Amino acid sequence: MSPAARFRMLMRVEVRHAFFADGYARRLVFRAHAGTTTFLQRFGAIVRRDDYALAIGVDDARLPGLWSERMDGDGPRLLRFDLYCGDPAHGYYTEPVTTSGEGEDDGVLVAPLDLDAATPGRLNPPLATLALPLVPEGANSLETWSSALDTRYRLRLRSPRTVWKYVLAGDWQGRELSIVDARGEIGFTDMKREVLPDGQAVMVARSVAPIDLHERPPQRFQLRDVTAIPERTLISRLPGAAPQRLWRETVEGEPTVVSEIFVHS
Repeated sequence: MSPAARFRMLMRVEVRHAFFADGYARRLVFRAHAGTTTFLQRFGAIVRRDDYALAIGVDDARLPGLWSERMDGDGPRLLRFDLYCGDPAHGYYTEPVTTSGEGEDDGVLVAPLDLDAATPGRLNPPLATLALPLVPEGANSLETWSSALDTRYRLRLRSPRTVWKYVLAGDWQGRELSIVDARGEIGFTDMKREVLPDGQAVMVARSVAPIDLHERPPQRFQLRDVTAIPERTLISRLPGAAPQRLWRETVEGEPTVVSEIFVHS
């Protein structure tokens, strides 16, 4: 691109992630399909990528040429990018992408996806495959399209929902224990005695409903001794679930993903 060229942003994509405290994804890799790479290089497009965003821009003088190739056969030309994550542990805190999601009222569009391209049966499948239209629907002339450039898209990744299982190890004798949500939103089962595979006896309580995994869980669960009058708070804020400690258990006859959280006396 020459120094005098006028740079125009065609489109941008940002990826949010429900797991992280700031709401943005981490360590993403946007890998263009071969056909997309060839097409963009032919027009001297610049593709910028970072941990959670993709941006595509071009010299203003190239817009008529791009417009002339807005169709690919019988359909609109799509710019395809496979989305990968550089964190090997991302599968613990990222739900599979099965839908493009719903639109929001801030003017940012839902990132269009090719859901068939990201099927789990594919070798080394991506998190998702972006299928970005070169010319958005409704742009019926070069003038209309060029005046509305810099289309913004957003993809939201979800975190898993798991049953939180608190495992109390150590000496808790003489106490009737209960886990209480200080906000009053989430309930827990009564404490029950269980024996671990190593023979250790523990006390266990599970959330009665799945809870979203978060980098910094907002919940404030407390361990209380209900034998005391008045009942006494033993731990004012129990630790939250870590994404790596996921197990499958049968809870009330149903296979359930469980997060184990160990608490020692």
